[in-house]
Amino acid sequence: MYPDERRILMTPGPVVFNMETLKHMLSTAHEHTSPDFAQIHGEATRKFRRVIGMRGDLPVFLLPGSGTLAFEAAMVNLLKPGSRVLVVSYGFFGDRWVTVSELVGHSPARLSSPPGERVPLHEVEEELSKGYDAMVITHVETSTGVRANVEELGKLARKHDTLFVVDGVSSIAAELMNCSDWGVDVVITASQKALEVPPGIGVLALCSEKAFSAMQENERHVRSFYMRLTEWFKVMKAYEEGRIAYHATPATHLVLALERSLEKILREGMENRHRRHAVLARAVREGVRGMGLAVVAHEEVAASTITAVYLPAGIDPGELRGAVRARNVVLAMPIHPALRGRSIRIGHMGAVNQNDVVAALAALERALRVMGAKVELGSGLRAAQEVLLGEGL
Repeated sequence: MYPDERRILMTPGPVVFNMETLKHMLSTAHEHTSPDFAQIHGEATRKFRRVIGMRGDLPVFLLPGSGTLAFEAAMVNLLKPGSRVLVVSYGFFGDRWVTVSELVGHSPARLSSPPGERVPLHEVEEELSKGYDAMVITHVETSTGVRANVEELGKLARKHDTLFVVDGVSSIAAELMNCSDWGVDVVITASQKALEVPPGIGVLALCSEKAFSAMQENERHVRSFYMRLTEWFKVMKAYEEGRIAYHATPATHLVLALERSLEKILREGMENRHRRHAVLARAVREGVRGMGLAVVAHEEVAASTITAVYLPAGIDPGELRGAVRARNVVLAMPIHPALRGRSIRIGHMGAVNQNDVVAALAALERALRVMGAKVELGSGLRAAQEVLLGEGL
C-alpha cells in the first residue's frame, strides 16, 4: 500500500543497521595503510574479543568476505588434508559444512538431528571416541531455529582432544558465547548478522593456543594465497600494535562500521543484550503459538535470533511472504529441505526491538487471514504482549 514506507526486516540477515553506524562508515575514507586505520582496526578486534568472552590476545581475523569464506579459511589453515572432521548438524548449514570439508580435502562424518531437535550428547561422545581431528557445530541453525549446546560440546571436545570449531554466524552478539571458558578453539561469524554491519567481513577468532599452533604447524599444507592466515596474522598483529602491514586490501569502510557497532553493543552490555534477544524471541514464539501455529524448534533448544514456524495446511510460504511484505514486513523463506513448502522463518537479531516484533506479528496475522487461514486477529499479539509486559518492555 505504501511502497516508500520503511520496511521492518525480520530475516536472519542481513539485518537492520543502526543509522549511527552507517553514517560513521560513510563519514570519511581511510587508506588501509594509514596509522588511523590501523588504530581503528585494532580497536575492533579488541572489542570483538570482549563480545565472545575471549581472554588473551590471540588473533582475530577480519577478512574481506563472508562468513563462508571465514569458515573455509579455518578449515584450510588449521587442518591437514585428509583430517577427520565430525560435523554435528541441526540442518541446512550444518550439512553445508560437510560439503565444504569434503571440497577442501578432509574426511567428514555427520551426525544429524530431525528438524527442531539436537543430536543427543551421548551420540556425539560415542562418535568422538572413534578419533577426530576436529568437530564443527553451528551455534544457531537458521534453517530450524535450533541453538546448539556449545558449552557441553566444548567439554566433550576437550575430553577427546578434538579441535572445536563453532560457526557463530547467526549467534555472535546475540547469544551467550564464552569461548575461552567453554573450550571453543575457533569462532567464526560475519558482519551482517547480530553485529549489525553490512555484509562484507568474515570474522575468524582463534580462541586457544591449540588453534594458533595448528595454524602455524599447518602452514606448508595451505594451497591458497588469499586465505593464508599466517600472512593475514602479520597484518592483524601489526594493526593491533598501531603499525602498518599488507597482505590484501581490507574492507576499510566496513571495519569502521564494525568498530562503531561493537562500541554500541558493549555499551548496551552483553548481559542486557542477551536478555533482550531472549525476551524478543520468546515473544515471537508465543505470538505464533497464539495464532495456532507450531514452532519448529523445541522450546528448550530454541534460538534467540531466529524462529522457524510451521504454516497451516494450504498456505504457501512464498505467497505468505509476499502478503506480509505487502504490509511492509519482510520474513524469510524456508531453506531446510524437510521444511520447504510448509514453513516460514522470522528473524529477530541485532537492532530489532519490541515494537518491530509486535508489528511483524500483526502483519502476519492479517496476511494469514487474507489467505484464508483460521486465525483470530489479536490472538498472536495478545500472547506476545503478555511476554513483553511480563518482562517490563
